[in-house]
Amino acid sequence: MPNDSEWFENWFDEDYLTLYAHRDLSEARRFVNVLWSALELEAGALVADIPCGAGRYSLAFAERGARVVGMDFSPVMLHRAAEACMLGYACPLFVRGDMRHIPLIGRFHLVANIFSSLGYFESENDNFMAFSELARLLAPGGFLIVDVVNPACLREHFIAETQRAVGDAIVSERRELDLENKRVIKHVDINKGSTTRLIRESVRLYEQNELFDFTVACKLHRLEFWGDYSGASLTPQSPRLILVARKN
Repeated sequence: MPNDSEWFENWFDEDYLTLYAHRDLSEARRFVNVLWSALELEAGALVADIPCGAGRYSLAFAERGARVVGMDFSPVMLHRAAEACMLGYACPLFVRGDMRHIPLIGRFHLVANIFSSLGYFESENDNFMAFSELARLLAPGGFLIVDVVNPACLREHFIAETQRAVGDAIVSERRELDLENKRVIKHVDINKGSTTRLIRESVRLYEQNELFDFTVACKLHRLEFWGDYSGASLTPQSPRLILVARKN
């Protein structure tokens, strides 16, 4: 289980959902449609969405007829995902767990790790453990999708500070590139009148060759790298670095 020093333990809550409200079900449906076509998935496919957050990708996969398990560490996110099911969407199964020790059996046709969810841990051994756990879940012939920010694009278009209004809050974000440890660090200040909440994010940046090395270590076959949610080929200017790998 995470220790007290790990930043993500208490961050993924209602404030996070408010800040990232634009990352919604409509966006998830568009990417799921791309995956469904490119990977030739069929109704009844077993899909693991890890971490699932508030369940937008889990729901989008379920709408296409997949049998979905979503896993997350945050009780708030899992509660919001369950609420979405109550609104009448196709209902996946949601469970709580740590990516380093996923409490599921490996038999999935697709394991999806979407929106910069690899690299949370300070220990690179822990990050690789999380990747290998995702790979372990695959059935023979199953696909692994790992979606992270493209470091080349991030460095080229790096923005150190931003400020924006979100509802009744003023949100200030200060970013640092830790080149030695290959991490992007973000300090988020959420100001609501007389109250201020301070959050520090720290996420490992992965180059294309590093993800390739992970696939080799986990005995996966690397199919290709995409550069965005349309499935376009990766270039240095692509905003995303999306690994598409398969288990033999």
